[in-house]
Amino acid sequence: MDFFGIGLPEIIFILLIAFVLFGPKRIVEISRTAGNVMRNLSKDASDIQKKLNEELEGEKPGGPGTTDRRSDRAKP
Repeated sequence: MDFFGIGLPEIIFILLIAFVLFGPKRIVEISRTAGNVMRNLSKDASDIQKKLNEELEGEKPGGPGTTDRRSDRAKP
């Protein structure tokens, strides 16, 4: 298990230091807040990606919102 170049022993050490510094009640609050932030960021990122994909689909030739420029030319 390797997160950002940090192995399992380093993660356990960081968690122990956080536990000593903040205490058990504060750790639960921090974890809950971090989870909410991550959930909101994930939701916002997926919303942005969905809107971007919708916009790009609308710009494809022949897609909705486009016109055929050849039909605008005068016929000889």
